[in-house]
Amino acid sequence: LYEARTEPADPAALAAALAADHLTFTASSTVRAFTALLGPGERASLTGGDGPRVISIGPVTSATAREEGLTVHAEAAEHTIPGLVAALLG
Repeated sequence: LYEARTEPADPAALAAALAADHLTFTASSTVRAFTALLGPGERASLTGGDGPRVISIGPVTSATAREEGLTVHAEAAEHTIPGLVAALLG
């Protein structure tokens, strides 16, 4: 068992994430926690095609990302960390 808890964002870390080539999400809770940190302009950068590509570990996480307005560019066929890495590299 685990509990997902949101911590305040470090502005530099958030800026670095938004400047990355890819964002990977391993659970719906990570999608929700990340998008809760975003302002409208930052969120738009993830839907306009100019921001990082979003890679998801599986269909549930992908569905949550889409509900949050993100474009999912790749989804792991095997819903594991190695599968996520394969989707990232594929």
